[in-house]
This record gives sequence, structure tokens and C-alpha cells, in this order.
Amino acid sequence: MNRLMSLFTNNPAGRRGYLKYDAYKYIGTGMLFMFLVLLATVYLSPLLYMGSTALKSEVQLSDPDDPIIPQGAKTYHYVSPDHESFKYTYRRPVTLEYNGEEMPVYEVIAQGQILNYALVDAETALFIDTGNIEAGPVELDIDISSLKRAIERERLEVPLYDVDVNGETKRLGLIEKYEDGSTLWMDPENINVEPVRLPIEANPDNLVRTESDLRLYHVPIDGETKVLALLESKRNSATFVDPDNPEELIKLDDIRVRGLDSVWELEFHPENFKDAIDQIEYFRLFRNTLIMSVIGGFGAMISATLVAYGFTRFNIPYGNILFLILLATIMLPPQVTQIPTYIVFREIGWIGTLLPLIVPHFFANAYNVFLLRQYMMGIPLELDDAARVDGANPLQILWHVIIPEARPAMVAAYLFHFLFAWNDFQQPLIYIGGNEDNQVLAVGLQRFTQIYSSQQHLMMAAGILTMLVPLAVFFLAQRIFMQGVVITGVEK
Repeated sequence: MNRLMSLFTNNPAGRRGYLKYDAYKYIGTGMLFMFLVLLATVYLSPLLYMGSTALKSEVQLSDPDDPIIPQGAKTYHYVSPDHESFKYTYRRPVTLEYNGEEMPVYEVIAQGQILNYALVDAETALFIDTGNIEAGPVELDIDISSLKRAIERERLEVPLYDVDVNGETKRLGLIEKYEDGSTLWMDPENINVEPVRLPIEANPDNLVRTESDLRLYHVPIDGETKVLALLESKRNSATFVDPDNPEELIKLDDIRVRGLDSVWELEFHPENFKDAIDQIEYFRLFRNTLIMSVIGGFGAMISATLVAYGFTRFNIPYGNILFLILLATIMLPPQVTQIPTYIVFREIGWIGTLLPLIVPHFFANAYNVFLLRQYMMGIPLELDDAARVDGANPLQILWHVIIPEARPAMVAAYLFHFLFAWNDFQQPLIYIGGNEDNQVLAVGLQRFTQIYSSQQHLMMAAGILTMLVPLAVFFLAQRIFMQGVVITGVEK
């Protein structure tokens, strides 16, 4: 108060002292806030990384410049002015123009060699030698039906068109145009089929053009940075396309594409979760894990409540010694009893089922008993005496007095066991074995990561699906967790 009053006086020393104290207070608060933010970032960074990776595609993860946030390289859909073509060897039937007519040419064996003769008249078997037209037609004693047409092989690069054939669009290569407007086409997918002559004209608008998605980069040009699409990259040069003027190509020398910054845009792939659910058979594993955790949690809570009630409300001979023995079991490593317990469950035929993961929790746990006993010791005995005066027996006192008062501790014990059972890996791995029908999420996730170790996006998606329930339970019931942590024998 004195420091505050000094602000309204003419005492400069008091004013400076107050301002100095105020500055220290705000600096300390700011440093504490920054430390808490840093601590939260460190703890939450693995979860944020998992979420980011789960929303990426395999292509994004394979990109060496892939940012942490799910982003994909922005692209420009480029349609080249050049059309697509197909290299084709056309087997053209040879013809000979004679007296203004096109005559077919056949291969004829004469004088011990194969010669090309053009058929002038089929009825009289009149031929003309294509190599000696001046000699004129000659009549050959030969069966025309046994002759083979002379073929001329021509290497062509035919342009590809999208052609409408009988109501169906097909991609064909144009071989030849005829004067009557018809055209000769070949099928690039089946080059052994003879070309087909169609009564249609070749429309330039139907030419198949080269289309590609080009990656965009920030490119420095003449002191300014432009967004250009990379068309071709060489060692020390590159050719770009300006999206605003795609007809003009920009070729730059002395430039390395690896040193350029890509243009990124947000790109999420939630379908990774669906793929992970299908691959891991998530709903079957989720059902088994939920049954094991829920039923086992009720068993642990109910049995621990009964045992803690007995220790706190009944005069048991050597009760404190028995309680110390019970607490001593916490220090017993579970590996010590693992083999005998497995043998027992195997003899009674429980191996491969969920029973070894549920039934033992109906026989109390030392930690839960300790937690509930400490809480029940804080419940006044006068409440028990009042209920006993009204004629209540021990079970009625438990149900109507103890349980309503100890509900926070009971819920905390249930949630602790639920999360323990949900995340447990060793026990299900040992007792369920190879029975796939009863497998739980922890074991299923481990096997999933072995199979899909190279596909990080699916691994992270499966991991997040496994963590959904524990995260939801923790954030929705964190007050109960905090109460469970601080429960002691302090008087209520």
C-alpha cells in the first residue's frame, strides 16, 4: 500500500521502487509461462508428430523437403502444345499405278526368285512386272488365290486422336487420310490388328496432348521472385512454365532446382485412418480390448473396495501385519510368478481366451486396496454408528454409507486399472498367443507395425486409433485422476 501511495507523491525513490517490483513480477510471470509452454511442447511434440504423419500420404513422406505440417507440393496442370504420337511400323500393301488405275502388287516366284508383279486382269491372269513396266503385261500360268500381297514396311510416328467409334471414345493413331474424307486408323494397344478405315475426318481438336502436373517453385528472376512450374531440369539449367502465360517457356541457366523453395499447400489424407482400420481389423481388436478393460476394471474396483472395507471397519486380528504383507506383494516382480501362473491357466484351459486377463482382477490388487483403504480411513466412524443404530448390517453400511463417500476413490481406482489394461502388452501376448479372434489392440498394433514398418503414415494412424480411448478418458476425467493421485489419510 505504501508503494502504491508513493506513486501519487513527489517521492521519486518510492516510485522507482514500486515500478522495479512490478517489473520483476511481470518478468517472473512471463518466464514461468514460457517454461510451462516449453514443457507442454516437449511432452506433446510426439503426439503432434504422430497426428501430422498420420495425415500425410506416402508421396509426401518420401519427399526430402516434406515439412512437418501435412502439406503437399503445389502443382500446375500443364497441357503441352505438342501432341502425343506413337511409333508404328505400317505394313502398307504395295500398288502400281498403270493406265490411270491402282493395281495390286503380288509376290510371284519366277525364274527361281521372288518378283513383284501387278495384277492387270484377274480373269486372264494378266500381270505386269513392276521392275520392267515397259515390257508390258504378260500372261502367267498361276493360281491367283495362292499369291501373297507385296507388303512395304514403313516406320511412322502417327499422331494420336480421341476418336468416337460407334458411340465409344477410343484412342487411335492416324495413319493416312484419303481424298474422299475417310481416314485409316491403328490401335496403339493392339498393333497386330490390321488398320481400320473409317468414314470420318481427323479433327485437330481431338488430338491427344501431353498433360502433366508440374511442381511449382519460387524462382528468382531479375531481382524478383516468381512462381513458376518446372518443366525440365538439367544439371545446371532448367526450363519453367509461367502459369499466367503457359505458351511461353522460360529457360534459365546456372540454376539448381534443389536450391529452390517449393510452393506448398495444405493436403490432408484422412483416408489413412480408414486404411489402418481395414488392415488392422480395428473393430475386432477394439471390442476385445474394451471387454478386457471394462470387465477387469469393475472386478478390480469391486474386490479392492471389499478388501479395503474389511481392513478399515473390522477388528481383524493382526490386521496391520496382514496389510503390510499385502503391500509387500507390490514389490514382488510379476516375472517371478509368470511361469507358475501360466501353467495354472494352461491346465484349466484358459490359454487363448480373455479369461486370464479378466478373472485375476476380481481378487483385488494391493495398490487399489491401499488407495481405497487410505480414503476410507478418512470417512468418520460416526456415520457407521448412526447407520448401525438404524439397524443396518455391514453390507448395508457399505452400500449406503461407505460407497457414496468413497465414490471418487473408487472411480479413480477403476480408471487406473482401465488404462493399465488398455495399454497392457505383455500379458495379452503371453496368454492369448496365436488366437487371432481374441487379440487385443496393443498386440495387434505391434504386429501391424512389423508388417507395415515402411509405411509410417499407416503406422501412426493405427497408433492414434489405439490411443483415442485413453486420451479421451484422461481429458474427460482428469479431475478424478488428480484426486486419485493426492488421496491420502488426511481427515475429510
